[in-house]
Amino acid sequence: MPKRALMIGLDGATFTLLDHFIAKGEMPFLASMMDNGVRAILKSTRNPLTPPAWTSMVTGRSPEAHGIYDFMRPDFTEDGGVFLKINDNRDNHCESIWSIANRAGLRATSLNFFGHAPAPEVDGYLISGFVPWRHLRHGMYPKSLLDDVKQMEMFDYKMLGMDIGEEKKCIQGLNQGEQEPWIDLQNDRDKAWADLTCHMMKTDRTELTAVVLDGPDKMQHIFWRYLDPAYLDPDASEYDQQLADRCLDFYRRLDVNLKNMVEAAGPETDIVITSDHGFGPTTEVVYLNEWLARNGYLFWRDSAEADSNNQLTTEKFKDHLSMVDWKKTVAFAPTPSSNAIFVKRDNGSGYGIKDDEYLDFILKLKAELLAAVDPADGKPIFLGAETNKLRGTTFVEPCPDITVRLRDGGFVSILKSKEVVSQRLKAEGTHRPDGIFVAYGPSFRKGERLDDLNLLDVAPLLLTLLDVPVPRDMEGKVPTAAFAEATEVKTGAATVAAIERKDDREGPSEEEREALMNQLKILGYMD
Repeated sequence: MPKRALMIGLDGATFTLLDHFIAKGEMPFLASMMDNGVRAILKSTRNPLTPPAWTSMVTGRSPEAHGIYDFMRPDFTEDGGVFLKINDNRDNHCESIWSIANRAGLRATSLNFFGHAPAPEVDGYLISGFVPWRHLRHGMYPKSLLDDVKQMEMFDYKMLGMDIGEEKKCIQGLNQGEQEPWIDLQNDRDKAWADLTCHMMKTDRTELTAVVLDGPDKMQHIFWRYLDPAYLDPDASEYDQQLADRCLDFYRRLDVNLKNMVEAAGPETDIVITSDHGFGPTTEVVYLNEWLARNGYLFWRDSAEADSNNQLTTEKFKDHLSMVDWKKTVAFAPTPSSNAIFVKRDNGSGYGIKDDEYLDFILKLKAELLAAVDPADGKPIFLGAETNKLRGTTFVEPCPDITVRLRDGGFVSILKSKEVVSQRLKAEGTHRPDGIFVAYGPSFRKGERLDDLNLLDVAPLLLTLLDVPVPRDMEGKVPTAAFAEATEVKTGAATVAAIERKDDREGPSEEEREALMNQLKILGYMD
């Protein structure tokens, strides 16, 4: 078995679209990989979201173990107030496969994964995703890597980071005639990461190489109705037809990026393509905090204004936080992306739920959520309400007390509203639990469809491909049915705990904070 593996992450990729494009002959290289490899549905985390999903995939541990549940996490003040902090690498409590490979004497390259800044030391190379281009060195290891990248011919290193100016232009200008630059930007960024991956495999190959292309997620959030054949309008205007063709061209170029990286890796390399979650349409907006307010769990301030534009949150999170009377509030949804409810606990402050009240409180809240119906159609609003702290397993705080599942699979709004459920004028794209798994190369069977896998299975698989023992505390299983030949799965010692959190660390710069906020808008978590 070769000791080289290339993992290509396609953020948000779904077979719903890829199979359609392949059937039309638009992605011939991916089609050939599936014909000569294996494929399966890859189940995402409970809340199918980029931060917990990619972190789980590269640690082999669930969010309750690594502690990354969302882009941000709530924190509490002594007087009952709530504020939000941005998650970064120091909030991840579990060891990554890069570190595990290093301890086994192998080198690793990690490119564009969420939450790797400030960059940890690795034997190999690492560039974190979600970093403004001016701060790329902060998200790189070794830091001298930036100087090498700048020397690449015909390569714009700024495409590896978030350019706030370009992000704002695209956010504010997605009207008719302005979508094309947005699509071009996603093409340029994905091509930059693909070109860099090829360059690094050719110049200083490491045994494990992994990269995320995040263009599919962004495209699908904004242009789902132009991509999903079920939503294509047969009477669309000429402009809309041209825009749909441009969206399709994004996937043609994605196919070329895949071809270039796989060919650069060489025929002796095992290839694993994954996505962190799937995708589908969202047709309505559910105002979760409004539901909590109407049921006596959350209290709005008198100054809070009701949303009238189907928004998920305010322009700035601090504006949303100022809408809530925190001293009276005992349960709240902090962000749209988390689909989570946090319960304020009374730890001696006099504000919140006391420990001996918690069990009855959380069970009552869950029962009321599941019984809630939309008065417009009489059907349940919430299809699921998971009580995350009652499973009898350990968890890293701040763990959401309840994660809700909406009937259209969308994300909640955290704003005040005149109604709990509002219909969207046009369908938009949102996350789904079913991601993709495609494996291709000398170790894999050809033309096979496997039973559903879990993204927790990916880390054990990659380590087995590299002949590295799988740590016994990893939660997934190696999908041995994918292998062409009987393969021994070695089990090793437990992972090494990540560095301890430091409360005195410096927070992100204003530019980093602004860039993350803009990125959340692009991804559809903010309007």
